[in-house]
Amino acid sequence: MDLKAKKKKQAKPIEQAISVPVETVQLEPNNTYEHSITLQCNALLYTTLQNTVKALHAGNDFSYTSVTDIIREALKAYKEGMELTEMEQSGKKKQTSIRVHTSLYKFYKSLPNQLRTKIIEKAIRSYIKNL
Repeated sequence: MDLKAKKKKQAKPIEQAISVPVETVQLEPNNTYEHSITLQCNALLYTTLQNTVKALHAGNDFSYTSVTDIIREALKAYKEGMELTEMEQSGKKKQTSIRVHTSLYKFYKSLPNQLRTKIIEKAIRSYIKNL
């Protein structure tokens, strides 16, 4: 009986893992967001942004994947000279965090501390008005 058991053990082929070279993809520096910004915006404005993203997706426009994409683009447009045409709105604030490139981070930090929230809210309202 021992011989049969030994023959069965020897008869099984040994499988070796074949190593396949994996191609690593390097992300371009423009596609990575190095810095995080925590900001507050009006809760009603945030809801409006969420509805805007949903409406765009319903119309098969996937240029903005989330609310943070719109906030990031609004801040970028303001940096590039967009006029702030909308007034500020009072109400509860919602805190959110977005990731940005170094240049946009430096621009954000250059804004006056006490007015950052107001400026960003106005920039977002002006930006979505032109969507």
